Amino acid sequence: MFQSLMYQLSDMKNIEQPDAITEAACRWLQSGGLPGTYTGPDTSTAHDLQPLLAREMDRRNISMSAAAAWFRLEQIVRPVLELISREGMKLWAVKGFDLARSVYPFPGGRPMCDADLFVEDSNRQKILSIFARSGWSRGSPGDGIFNAGIVSEMKLYRQGVMVELHTHIFYFPATFPGRLPADLFENGRLLEPGLMGFAWHNALLMVLLHMLTNIYIRPVWWVDICLLCTKVSKAGTWAEFARNAFETNLGSSLAHHLRIASSALGAPVPERVMKVLGISNRSREGVIERLKTGRKVPTLLNLRYMTGWRRISWLYALFWLVLTGQHPLRRK
Repeated sequence: MFQSLMYQLSDMKNIEQPDAITEAACRWLQSGGLPGTYTGPDTSTAHDLQPLLAREMDRRNISMSAAAAWFRLEQIVRPVLELISREGMKLWAVKGFDLARSVYPFPGGRPMCDADLFVEDSNRQKILSIFARSGWSRGSPGDGIFNAGIVSEMKLYRQGVMVELHTHIFYFPATFPGRLPADLFENGRLLEPGLMGFAWHNALLMVLLHMLTNIYIRPVWWVDICLLCTKVSKAGTWAEFARNAFETNLGSSLAHHLRIASSALGAPVPERVMKVLGISNRSREGVIERLKTGRKVPTLLNLRYMTGWRRISWLYALFWLVLTGQHPLRRK
């Protein structure tokens, strides 16, 4: 219980630059990703983009394994999505579970170990009930603090597959310095019955915000951003992206990531978007810096920024954990 309470944020002054393989993979995908046309460096079997480039390296076993893993994940999750659709509701795929089928040349090319799904607050309890009736078991952090909105993530398990159900892109929503897009659950893309994808400008924003919450930046996240920038450009919704990104009060940090994607990967990011975000007020971004100062700081800052009964509930939960000797700050 509470094993996911360790909240990590990237060191935005030392963002890991995309490596040569990532740069070459982005060039290959932007040129169409045709079989046999990748000209970049060979990938090691440990590289994050190995599933994407396995066919180009003639490593059929890795390619087939990645395709099988995607197929298994999709087939185990699909029945619960069908039940949710019959009840007139839907979930929203974010990151890999959306992008694997939406922007990559084949689903197995986008590595992932779980499915990240957003749920609207009004449907949270009904959808949790459907998962339970479908044989899914609940993991951390426990119903209480998830249902109260103190944390934003519930892990669900079935047959070795994990679904992470989210209500916010930050694990501790109270620490988020701005606000999520007002149109987050609007103009979505139908992926399959019961499952939607965010509009392209919001899909890009969610991936970028997720990157801010991680110390280590995976190569595949840079590829996600590069491909999503192309989608936003084709949709003509950079103005909507800039508006929503500005309202997060994390514009400067987001612009920094976009500039790396533009300069190193050739992502089609308009200069005016980076300039607008780059000059946004950085005073609210100080919470990000404080969250990076120590392992216990995120938990305490969550207490600091919550108000009313949620603060009292979180204080009680922390007190209980201390008494029982559990370690809420460790995240697997």
